[in-house]
Amino acid sequence: MILFALSKNRLGIVDEVSSYLFERKANILDSRMAVMGGHFSITCLFSCSSIELENIKADMKILTDLGLATSLHEADNPDSMQTEASVPLKLEVISMDHPGIVQNVVHILKENNVCILSLDTELKPMPHTGAPMFDLNLEASVPESMSIEEVKDKLEELASEMDLDLIFKN
Repeated sequence: MILFALSKNRLGIVDEVSSYLFERKANILDSRMAVMGGHFSITCLFSCSSIELENIKADMKILTDLGLATSLHEADNPDSMQTEASVPLKLEVISMDHPGIVQNVVHILKENNVCILSLDTELKPMPHTGAPMFDLNLEASVPESMSIEEVKDKLEELASEMDLDLIFKN
């Protein structure tokens, strides 16, 4: 199952959510947690028995009473998912902040059938000037039927057009 939780940022949210799941014998398998815009968000993949899941569902009001907006969603079994052979693509984009960076990068990936596995962005002040620097980190999988060099060339062309620093990682 996947649990989504969102609350105004405050001390103890991760402890509350992880304790809630642990007390109901759920095992956290994968998670992403971050503060954004004064709110704390949690996306958490967990496993448990069907009986334990019924207890988790029945007790969700506990998290609501703690100020969390929550929702539960059934996750797909990874063993049942067919995946095409692929090549990993990892990259970082750094630039002065301006609209369109994310949209243009992900559009190129979509047009080339590249599957995004994770994408994180952050706005950081530049050292010395404090000007906003945009930082994007992305992991994706390029189908073996697609040329990874062609995808990289298109991203480099975009980087040149939009004045982006593009770093491919191993």
